[in-house]
Amino acid sequence: MKKLVYGISILLFLSACNQKQTPKNIHIRNTMATVFVQQAPEYKALATQAYALARMVLDNQLKTATKPLAVVLDIDETVLDNSPYQAKQIVENFNYPTHWNEWITSENAQPIPGSLAFLQYANAKGIVIFYISNRKNKNLKATINNLQKFGYPQADSAHVLLKTTTSSKEERRQTVIDQGLEIALFIGDNLDDMSAEFEVDDYNKREEAYYANQHKFGSKYIVLPNPTYGKWAINRGFYNPKFNQDSVAKANLNTF
Repeated sequence: MKKLVYGISILLFLSACNQKQTPKNIHIRNTMATVFVQQAPEYKALATQAYALARMVLDNQLKTATKPLAVVLDIDETVLDNSPYQAKQIVENFNYPTHWNEWITSENAQPIPGSLAFLQYANAKGIVIFYISNRKNKNLKATINNLQKFGYPQADSAHVLLKTTTSSKEERRQTVIDQGLEIALFIGDNLDDMSAEFEVDDYNKREEAYYANQHKFGSKYIVLPNPTYGKWAINRGFYNPKFNQDSVAKANLNTF
């Protein structure tokens, strides 16, 4: 009897250890989303379409501008593609921020379709470009190097504004206005990239902010598709799905 109790105790202990070693927040939800970003021509078409629209809007703004114009963009999933990092999360079964700094310092994020051509066009038109991202400021050098590798214009410490204190981008956007510039376009994959009006945690309030500002989308705000992560997923509690290894095996993901 003692041996049986001892044996069961050992099994329970090993089971508990195994549970502790396996994260609960597995990103199996990201499998189809990451496949879409990496492999669907539709994703490339959507991103290219967004930047084509941005170019048309910018041309119209230039016709009536009374101040020097600026374009404010997010970086991740707006200018640089981090889908290999998302893929690695799925394949190796871990959660952000594990390996995030490793990925950033690799400086291997590729351009989002349409972004480089648009920004080179804007630069040629004399537009001031600001890359405002919530990457941590310790990643500034690696981020600039990654952008410069592909020829992104104005990718320097004066125009790449990363997170130093708060996740809100409003203060950094205000520094652009304080330079006497008019922001012609806000471009991002998250509505928080556009205005502080969207910086609320409640889903319904964010949706209300969308309806109050819907006339600005396509004329002042340009949104890039990002099905892999974002406040939309946090608001709806989509970060706790069950892990299914078969789904990962069939996904043919490109990781780093």
